[in-house]
Amino acid sequence: MNVLIGALFFLLLLSGNLPYEYKIVIAGNHELTFDKEFMADLVKQDYYRFPSVSKLKPEDFDNVQSLLTNSIYLQDSEVTVKGFRIYGAPWTPWFNGWGFNLPRGQSLLDKWNLIPEGIDILMTHGPPLGFRDWVPKELQRVGCVELLNTVQRRVRPKLHVFGGIHEGYGIMTDGYTTYINASTCTVSFQPTNPPIIFDLPNPQNS
Repeated sequence: MNVLIGALFFLLLLSGNLPYEYKIVIAGNHELTFDKEFMADLVKQDYYRFPSVSKLKPEDFDNVQSLLTNSIYLQDSEVTVKGFRIYGAPWTPWFNGWGFNLPRGQSLLDKWNLIPEGIDILMTHGPPLGFRDWVPKELQRVGCVELLNTVQRRVRPKLHVFGGIHEGYGIMTDGYTTYINASTCTVSFQPTNPPIIFDLPNPQNS
């Protein structure tokens, strides 16, 4: 299967030249214009936190997804590719008021409850609690416990791919699901982490 799964900002830079049959992307906390509610609130605040956004007109970010003409964008949605069911969601626990931030607890659980059972590959921007989510500077894990419960108790995907926490780059498993923090950037925001390549057995119905 010739598929690239990745973060939106990275793929926007390179995807036009990447030789993959399918390119599947999700947004994250820095893709502000993909979060319509965030942008609506930002307009009310007169862009004081993000002054460069003031140069945009509402119609400039009304349908930014349409600009992704060479990839598949997922936002609380799924796609089946080569027999694999892939679901993507951009949400993360609140952190400094960026895009797609939600309070921990019920607000995030409501989003995770949208993930259907039977998903093979789950893509989220942030990690579940306890899996590649350690932040040494803060001496704490910052993953989402609601996401962890959703993954391990209900959805049980073969693969859970995320980024968000740059310090957590790498792979773990709980014996059933493989967790990949594929963050391209290091903790110092240098895009030097190499892509992580993985293989999954083809689904029986593919």
